[in-house]
Amino acid sequence: MEKMLLLLAVLPLATFFVTKKSHMKRKWLYTGIAFGLVIAPVSLALIKFTFIPVIGKLIGGVGVVTNLIHGSVGYFCLMTAGVMEPGGTLSASQMVTINLVNAAIWGTYYGIIGYNIDTGQTAIIPEMASASPQKKEIPVERRVS
Repeated sequence: MEKMLLLLAVLPLATFFVTKKSHMKRKWLYTGIAFGLVIAPVSLALIKFTFIPVIGKLIGGVGVVTNLIHGSVGYFCLMTAGVMEPGGTLSASQMVTINLVNAAIWGTYYGIIGYNIDTGQTAIIPEMASASPQKKEIPVERRVS
């Protein structure tokens, strides 16, 4: 079952190529949303590669790191809301619920990043960017002779 989750990684790639081919204005917005929808289940599937010698350890390590970042947010949101009990064993339906919450959170997050890439917005504050250090001329006192 976990190996089938890797097929979800095709969704952001397909979204990118379809939006690129059709010349859509919001290419990175749609790709970011698609990436955010599948990042938590795909990172969980990558962890299963740790049983393969050498290269599997590297792929599994990438899965562990991404799952630490992307997988726990939905769990903590549901635990804080009181939907799930902390410290219990998770069933399949609870994992689906966690991944749906993760999809909503990370799809929004990566969609906003994609929108900012599409519109050319950056995190630089305009006032700070225009206030670059310039040489100021010091007024010279006029001598009256």
